[in-house]
Amino acid sequence: MNLGIQYYRPPFPLPHRWEDDLSRIRDAGMNTVQLWVLWSWVEATPGEFRFEDYDRLIDGAEQRGLGVVLSTIAEVQPLWIHREVAGSEMIDHMGRRVVSSQRLECHFGLTPGGCTDHPGVQERMQQFLEAVVTRYRGANALRGWDAWNELRWNVQADGYVCYCGHTLAAFRDWLKSRYGSLDGLNEAWLRRYASWEDVTPGKLPTRPFTELMAFQHFLTWRANRHGRWRYKTMKALDRERPVTVHPASPSPLETGGITATNEFLREYNQPINRGNDWFYADDLDGIGCSSFPKWGGEDSVDFAVRLNFMTSAARGKPTWLSELQGAAAATENIVHQPVRAGEQQRWLWQGIAAGATTVLFWCWRDEVFGREAGGFGMAGSDGFAAERLAAMARSGELLVSHGELLRGFRPDPPRVGVLFSPQSYYLNWSQEGHAGLAMQSIRTYCRSLYRQGIPFRVVEEEHLEELNGMRVLFLPRVNALSAKVEERLRAFVEQGGVLFAESETGAFDERGIWRYPEERMLARLTGIRELGRRPLSGREMECRIDGDALRLPLAQWTTPMELPEGAENLSLCDDHRGGAGLGGNGKQAVPCHALRRAPRPGGF
Repeated sequence: MNLGIQYYRPPFPLPHRWEDDLSRIRDAGMNTVQLWVLWSWVEATPGEFRFEDYDRLIDGAEQRGLGVVLSTIAEVQPLWIHREVAGSEMIDHMGRRVVSSQRLECHFGLTPGGCTDHPGVQERMQQFLEAVVTRYRGANALRGWDAWNELRWNVQADGYVCYCGHTLAAFRDWLKSRYGSLDGLNEAWLRRYASWEDVTPGKLPTRPFTELMAFQHFLTWRANRHGRWRYKTMKALDRERPVTVHPASPSPLETGGITATNEFLREYNQPINRGNDWFYADDLDGIGCSSFPKWGGEDSVDFAVRLNFMTSAARGKPTWLSELQGAAAATENIVHQPVRAGEQQRWLWQGIAAGATTVLFWCWRDEVFGREAGGFGMAGSDGFAAERLAAMARSGELLVSHGELLRGFRPDPPRVGVLFSPQSYYLNWSQEGHAGLAMQSIRTYCRSLYRQGIPFRVVEEEHLEELNGMRVLFLPRVNALSAKVEERLRAFVEQGGVLFAESETGAFDERGIWRYPEERMLARLTGIRELGRRPLSGREMECRIDGDALRLPLAQWTTPMELPEGAENLSLCDDHRGGAGLGGNGKQAVPCHALRRAPRPGGF
């Protein structure tokens, strides 16, 4: 078990503090320190790699019995990147060259830097990664590699990216691999393209969904490809240590959209554009995530759901809490709530209970640079450092004394699943400019299951082998379904599984084309035909299930249904033809088709 803390984001902390800080970290019960190895810092001059500060820190850690996790920060690029690699700038959705700038919370280096689809940028980045691994793979203190921090690639781009010629070529190659030829693409998309040059990515939400959804899917695939490339580059040189990456948030929480806390911090993101955690876990030695519960306003249930997203994606591979909040956040002149020892220890032990093999807190000292200055330091000056460090030392002792017991813990496999549908996120973003409704729906289903004490796993739509052994699958706002996924869900029902579906499940296909009700999976599988949206006549409906009365909140619309013979209407709503349903439930985790199908092996 690696129990550690982030220490060095060069040039801070300054060298005169290192010896004392490393000793205090050890005394606080932690056994590992994390160091950021910045490309911009190490290779400030092209071709000249300087590692003297890392050499000293790693030696100091080893002398105190501390392990080291090295985070290769290749996404913070050298200031010379565009000078040395001509034409490497990203291009935004308006055709403008992106002007890179110093990273907002990092003292030295450019973001977003050069586009990694440019072969010259990738070549220079590879040289950096190889130099770092070659230098430190023999270090006795080295515990592992965090190859990509929060999967950042477009920070400070100031627009949707990337639309440069290299990325457009990669997008078209991706389409060729999916459809085989231009004729195949035309047939699938119902288009009449005359040349691949006519095939362009979607630009902005509400434009034609087909290109928008395809480009979002490509960006997800592209990030996963880049993470796999980093992994292979590093693993080829160090086969002994684990190589992982970690997102800022698990994929189901990545909604995209234009976000900003003020006009200077506006970020443009498509949903899941930092990659799909399930595919990272396919390729890498493990997967992690950042977690700042107090900063993000998460309660213990939200945090548990976050951990479930991570461990569901990992499917038994090692999981890391790669950045866990060390103390009160700091942003500009906002006063954030402190982090007390009790809640911090609850996060730690929730993570261990979820199966985390590495927990790294952010960070040891209060930050001193930029908008995060004055915050996050576990040993910082917020008045609660002493109690946090004492509690951490006690947990460190427990992890040592009960390590064998903890390593042997394996929970029983859950029989309940919740479907995560990236295609529905892409559709939601295309419609509204963010996938917030899709995210809130899956999050709330998961919160409800957790609060009821029902073990569950999140199942990603392209990893449906995870349905084996499950009995119930919830489909939260799954408005887009491919034929392949529908067929697997049909098989799940025919094998005895139960689907819990909402209104307009699979109303769109993966191209963003609307399906008429009789063409949807629900109609083909059960004979239930939806009759269109109707305005709400109230804010709740009553259902009777096995004699129990439930009052369920409504949101957005109701859906009258035409029921097949043998189906039982459970709703007491007065609506068309005896059926009622709920669509797009937003924050309410409630059933959307209040009916029971006639007995069969499985059902809705």
